[in-house]
Amino acid sequence: MDLFGLKAKTAAKFIKNRGQNPDSEKKNPPSRIKSVGALADIDLFRNYDFTRKLIESFELAPNQVRVALVDPSGKNQNTLDAPEAFGEDSFGLYGKIKNATLEEFVEKEFDLLVNYSGTDWVFSEVILTRSKARLKAGFGAADARWQDISIKIPGNKMDTFHEELVKYLRIMNLL
Repeated sequence: MDLFGLKAKTAAKFIKNRGQNPDSEKKNPPSRIKSVGALADIDLFRNYDFTRKLIESFELAPNQVRVALVDPSGKNQNTLDAPEAFGEDSFGLYGKIKNATLEEFVEKEFDLLVNYSGTDWVFSEVILTRSKARLKAGFGAADARWQDISIKIPGNKMDTFHEELVKYLRIMNLL
């Protein structure tokens, strides 16, 4: 039970404080992309096969790509087609992660974390800020301070975003 949106308010406060006091240790960018994490809305996961695109474009094995699905509505969690969907109940006060699977995802040091989450849901941002990924990429947004690569695509077209991301990673000699 969340009284008056207390979890969301304290998570927003955590994000604000984290932005004012960034971590002193900067992670070195990877020399090659060997593991990828993806953060996406559950509805996108049902409608668009981004995992296949990641595996093919980055020439990875399926076990080198891991997906965390966010469900802002809280209605679709733990269904058979999306067993790892995380809602507000996966978080405590001040953005503390209460779900062991989500904690494991955040603590894994991916070479690249791709943020496909299009919502302005505060808990998606908590996952981004807490992630130990060495490089983070996502859609260009008003507040993209947690992403190293931010690609602004009109209309948020997924295929165009993916092509641009691959292009930039090739320019950086990461693929």
